[in-house]
Amino acid sequence: MRALAAGLLSLALAASAFAAGRCGDDVAGRPVPCDCGDVLVSSRTLGDADPITTRTCPATGLVIDLPAGQQATLALGGHNLHGAGRGFGIQVVGGGAGVSIVGPGAVEGFGTGILATKGGVARVAKVTVAQNTGDGISIVGDGYEVSDCEALRNRRDGFALRGRSYRAEGNRALENGRNGVSASGRDATIGGGTANEASGNGHDGFRLRGRGHTVDAPSATANHGHGVATRITVGQLTRTNATANQHGDVRTRGASRCEGASCR
Repeated sequence: MRALAAGLLSLALAASAFAAGRCGDDVAGRPVPCDCGDVLVSSRTLGDADPITTRTCPATGLVIDLPAGQQATLALGGHNLHGAGRGFGIQVVGGGAGVSIVGPGAVEGFGTGILATKGGVARVAKVTVAQNTGDGISIVGDGYEVSDCEALRNRRDGFALRGRSYRAEGNRALENGRNGVSASGRDATIGGGTANEASGNGHDGFRLRGRGHTVDAPSATANHGHGVATRITVGQLTRTNATANQHGDVRTRGASRCEGASCR
C-alpha cells in the first residue's frame, strides 16, 4: 500500500511538472499570458489577460527561469498575486543576466513571497509582500537591490537578505513574526539613500550580521526584541533612530563602529 501511494504521488508530481507552461512576452516569438505554476522565460507586465492575476494559486505562483545571458523584468502592473499558504509567490531558479521584479503590486498568502537562493536577481522594487507563512522576501546573491518594498505580517522575517555588495533602502517591515530585516554577508549597504523602517516585529527590527556592512539611519520602533541588533566586523552603523523596543533599542557586537547617542 505504501509503495502504491508513493507511486501515485510520484505520478502526480510528474504530471504537475509536465503541466507547467512557459509564459512571457517572448515565448518562441509570441506573447503567452502567465498562470499559476508557470515558468516565466522572458519579460512580462501582468495584466487582466494573465490568469494568475484573477485566481488563488494552490501552490507556487510563478517560477522565473531565464536563459543564460538574458535580462528580463517582471512587472506586476498593479496586480496582486494570491496564494493558499503554500509554495512561493515568485521563485527565481535561473535569473540569466539579471531579473528585475517591480511593482506596484503585491505577493500575498504563499509560503514565501519572493525567493531567490541561487542569485540572478538584479532588483526588487515597489512590491508588497504580505501574510506569507514564511519570509516575505528571501534573496541570496551579489550586487542586487531591494528598494521601496513593504513586508507586512509575514510569519517569519519580512526581509531575509544574504550575499555580497547588495543594497536595501526605502523598505518598511511591519508586524512580521520574527525579524523585520535580517541581513548577512559582506559589504552590504542598508540605507544610505532612503532609510529603512522596522516596526512592531516579533523579534528584532534589524538583525544584521557579517562583515563590511554600511548601515545608515535605520528606524526601529516597538519591536518585541531589539530595535537594531548587529554583529558586524569592520562595518559602520550611523544615525540610528530606535525607540520603545522591548529588549533595548540598539545592541552592537563585534568590531563595527557605531555612531550616535543610542549606541552601546
